[in-house]
Amino acid sequence: MVPTLKAARRVLVAGMTAWGMLAPWQMLHAQTSSTTTTATKSTAANTKLVAEYTPWAGSKANAKALITSLQTGSTVTLTGSGTTSSTSFTPSTGKLGNGEVNIALSLAKASLAQQGITNPTPAQLSAALNGGVVTSPTSTTSLAGVLTQRQSGSGWGEIAHSLGIKLGAVVSASKTDKSKAGASREDHAGHHAGKTGHDTGRDENAGSNRSTSGSSHGGGHGGGGGGSKK
Repeated sequence: MVPTLKAARRVLVAGMTAWGMLAPWQMLHAQTSSTTTTATKSTAANTKLVAEYTPWAGSKANAKALITSLQTGSTVTLTGSGTTSSTSFTPSTGKLGNGEVNIALSLAKASLAQQGITNPTPAQLSAALNGGVVTSPTSTTSLAGVLTQRQSGSGWGEIAHSLGIKLGAVVSASKTDKSKAGASREDHAGHHAGKTGHDTGRDENAGSNRSTSGSSHGGGHGGGGGGSKK
């Protein structure tokens, strides 16, 4: 069913529901379908966020726990690697939607990058989000924390401005990184397909040449045979 028909069906179902024209089982089916669609979209969005921030968070488990914490406002424990200690904290903002989760993490990532920190420890992640002191190879800096700033009433654009960056540029940077990865895979696939096509064309040309050679050779013999009969 094409999208336009799906949209028309949803409008029709909504109208019939409003006027009590659907049977109870039809109403239940419509509600269940809507809930399933919403859950599927949410799961897909979560999967993208986890994949995007796994390298930065240190592990897939950390990324998943961090994103869930921001979405639910619950306490999160981030596990360190090697001798790095684990850290627990509760997001200052409470619950955030997927869009705001992405913005918050993008800004936190940018604030640490300004300090030369691209592979943060759990404690540094906490400081970037909730505020705290971070130590890099070159300096020790106190961060306000993007979530703490948000909770105090600052807009995401204001927080970005306080960091000396543009919100749109920071948020789109993560999308660009994913696009580059996808483009790289597509280029590799295209190169392989082009090579296969080139090899196929070469084989076809070779077969055509052999066929032409065979026809000419056979024709020559046929002509010679005709001459002998005379």
